[in-house]
Amino acid sequence: MIQVILATSILYLIQLMLPGALKKRAGEKVAERATKALHNLRESLPVFFVFAVLSIQSNIADNLQIAVAWLVLRVLFVAAYSSGINTKPANESGYEAQPIRSLVWVLSIVCLITMGANLV
Repeated sequence: MIQVILATSILYLIQLMLPGALKKRAGEKVAERATKALHNLRESLPVFFVFAVLSIQSNIADNLQIAVAWLVLRVLFVAAYSSGINTKPANESGYEAQPIRSLVWVLSIVCLITMGANLV
């Protein structure tokens, strides 16, 4: 689990630098999407870290595979969000639906819920 926590920290550091790097190479819109993906990670990161540390403390081995799945989903999320893959045209309020990104996000939340349930 410690390796997953370290890999998650590396993902966070990469995502911190990603908007600036993408702004230079791919433009403002891509950098804005990368920034939104970073904000999204910041929302779930504390919950993940708490569940991961509690899993170590409580010796819940089942959460290791779930944590790896969560990390993979978060990598897919930032890739999907930043690239704009499968983005639908904006509606009248400016919202651009991205079903693949939404599915990946939901699956990552399911991983967190499952990790939490395993701790009970």
